[in-house]
Amino acid sequence: MGAKKKMQDLPGWVKALLGVFGALDVVLRVLAVMDAAKRPDDELNGPKKVWLPALSVVSSFGLLPAVYFLLGRRDD
Repeated sequence: MGAKKKMQDLPGWVKALLGVFGALDVVLRVLAVMDAAKRPDDELNGPKKVWLPALSVVSSFGLLPAVYFLLGRRDD
């Protein structure tokens, strides 16, 4: 197995990219939580009591908020 790299050993562009994706994840999660909180339960695919904690806690580089925006809302 290879040695684990420490953050300080990464090139600057990799650190910047991680920062950008981390910030994007936070923004998407905040927008998704705000959207889910204001929607009535019948406009969500799945229970709100599952979506809100998952969106609030799980750091997923934007994957979970993207799933919420694509599949978690009902726009009938």
